[in-house]
Amino acid sequence: MTSATRSTIRSTRGLWILLALSFAAAFVPAGTPGSITLVVGFMPVIFSIWHFTRWAGAATAWLSFLAVVVVSFTGEALGVATGLVFGNYYYPDGPLGPLLLGVPPLIQFQYFAMAYAALMVARSIGGVLTTAARGWLLVGVSAMAAFAMTLLDLASDPWHATVLQQWIWRDGGSYFGVPIHNFFGWFFETLVFLLIIQALLNRTKALATIAEPKPRGFWLQGVLLYGTFPFTIALTPLVQGSAFDRDALVIADAMVGVALFAVVPLWLAALLSLRNIKAQSD
Repeated sequence: MTSATRSTIRSTRGLWILLALSFAAAFVPAGTPGSITLVVGFMPVIFSIWHFTRWAGAATAWLSFLAVVVVSFTGEALGVATGLVFGNYYYPDGPLGPLLLGVPPLIQFQYFAMAYAALMVARSIGGVLTTAARGWLLVGVSAMAAFAMTLLDLASDPWHATVLQQWIWRDGGSYFGVPIHNFFGWFFETLVFLLIIQALLNRTKALATIAEPKPRGFWLQGVLLYGTFPFTIALTPLVQGSAFDRDALVIADAMVGVALFAVVPLWLAALLSLRNIKAQSD
């Protein structure tokens, strides 16, 4: 066994461990110290950067990370200041860490994990995990990934905003206290940075790395990441239910419905589409 092969095996095992820890985030009970929650919450982010690096190269992964952080932070800062992007809302001090221009920068890292997971799902369904996406296919795959991210927001925003009050809508909204405006803003913002990522993936060096043989199970890891989000949402009432009142549990039940009957079918479609990718041995 060559040193390169051993390195690949270690990397694959490390990604499986990070993926397992990402699923474990669903079992963090209410009242857990913020430091622990933060560490567990960063597992999908670390996984995404590592997996992305193996998929398309370190430069593409980090440039994509930067695109997500810059675009999403700019959108959030404008949204908080003007109310035009997502609606009239603000972040209180504390729940999500320190604020910069009214926005907690740490949340941008989580957006990258969501974006990468959504991109894996969309490119799997689109049949372009190992090849380039160009023209209308690029636009369509980007839009599908943006819808996949917006579905996650649809399933989780009322819990985080209305129940946990990690961000607060000043005027409320028709969807469990969240304005519908928010989801349109979320879709178009995510579409912007996903289109940038797709352009980065079409660079010659990135395409050469994408086309390289990958270990068996590599693509499965990428698509499974998306499942960590509905899994966490669906387990919320079971793990944290005793800490909240009846109104909160009503919202939790609704979120479980969205996760199971909207998010999970998209995830399953991506998993089934992996059959079309030729398996590579370790």
